[in-house]
Amino acid sequence: MNLPAIPLPPTPLTFSLSVCAATIVAATWLLWRRRSARFLLAGCAALAVFVLTIPSAGATDRLIINGDGCQVTEEDAFDGGIYLQSDLYLRIDFPDSHWRFGLRNQGMKGLSLVDVGIQAAQFTTKQYIIKHAGLADMFVPYDDRSNTFYDMSFGNNRMDQIDAADLPSQLGALVYLRTLTNGHYVRDTVPKVAVECREVGLGWLCKEPGHHVRRRIHDVVVWAVFDAFNYDYIIQYTFHEDGGISFRDGATGYNLPGGQSKPHVHNPFWRVSTKLFQRLDNQAFEFVHVEDSQGYVATDSELPIPTEQSVDWDPLKFSSIMIQSATQTNGYGHLMGYEFLPGDRTGTGRFSTRPADREMWTQHDQYLTNDNPGEDGSGSGINNWRYTWHSPDDYLLSYLNGEPIGGTGDGIVLWYISSVHHEPTDADNQIGSGGRTGITLIHWAGFDMEPHNLFDYNPLGGPANCGQ
Repeated sequence: MNLPAIPLPPTPLTFSLSVCAATIVAATWLLWRRRSARFLLAGCAALAVFVLTIPSAGATDRLIINGDGCQVTEEDAFDGGIYLQSDLYLRIDFPDSHWRFGLRNQGMKGLSLVDVGIQAAQFTTKQYIIKHAGLADMFVPYDDRSNTFYDMSFGNNRMDQIDAADLPSQLGALVYLRTLTNGHYVRDTVPKVAVECREVGLGWLCKEPGHHVRRRIHDVVVWAVFDAFNYDYIIQYTFHEDGGISFRDGATGYNLPGGQSKPHVHNPFWRVSTKLFQRLDNQAFEFVHVEDSQGYVATDSELPIPTEQSVDWDPLKFSSIMIQSATQTNGYGHLMGYEFLPGDRTGTGRFSTRPADREMWTQHDQYLTNDNPGEDGSGSGINNWRYTWHSPDDYLLSYLNGEPIGGTGDGIVLWYISSVHHEPTDADNQIGSGGRTGITLIHWAGFDMEPHNLFDYNPLGGPANCGQ
């Protein structure tokens, strides 16, 4: 079940206000007696200032989901005051694996992940894998080009409040993001993040005569809503027990007023800054599966990606991007890393090649760049794209300058374009109306990040050969 709200103990603010309230009552009595009430009122103000400026002594973590298959803890959840010591970090504990990550509302781009670490299988501590991950933009061209939108160009801080009714009846929690204020962190006034533990079914299964074994697993899903006027985008990160992460964006809300029946394409544009094991000696490869001319024998290869460049997905080759350490190996001497695979992909968007339209960045599926200083969107000029809107043509294409991958910067960045086409149908109607003015079903697009030789063995356990 969802954990009930826990009454918080008195904070310095509530304590000082209570003292002041009592003091005002006393002052009123003294004024009636015509004594020096002004001294008492001044003392009340001084006491409030003094108590509010006392530094937080220590913080405590809070268990926000407590299920049989997963637990979620919010770090530094309460320290006895109105200020917190750190930004928002969550921990996930599955039976055989453990995650830690931060959540941020950064500028125009909605909910993002920072400082992601995983512990499973042979690892006894969490292994750092991601510096920062989230959406860089949302490109929505209409088929007839009556409208072309960048749905993350409408201003900062467009995340909607999450309501308790948005959560499942069990194993869900609301989370408040935090803002740095005068050297301390303060919670938002309303929750903008939902966290859920979901049973997803079987992680593995094996059946032989007399030996039937299986393992059922859970996911922890972290999601928020980015408000782009008529469209609401669900930004969702799913943490799996097997060490993988799914990145999804879901378009819902209602169709464009005046264009309810016009087809269009939603193109979530993702940025994932990896830094495996907190090291700079990471490298990139493209996995391909190539069949011979008769389709009878196939060869699998891992092709080095030596420089910053674009990479297109080829479904006939099962192609994927792999980022792995150049030096860190598992117990069998294999280099450890992660593989990036398409998820919920129904097609590939390709748009204008006219330079004036500044859509050249849509001509490829994926890009790899170094995470150079300022290129994370927090720099100046076009490098401030996280807080001031710029076309990806302006910044992304300028980052592709032929540098050796892993040779500069602070990690390797994968830029990933996922597309989903929305052809409005009668399912977009509200009851009794054919105008397609109803709430549209969610259209998902994204990708998955899966371990590649990261673990020495199945991180979900299990016997050999069905336990025979």
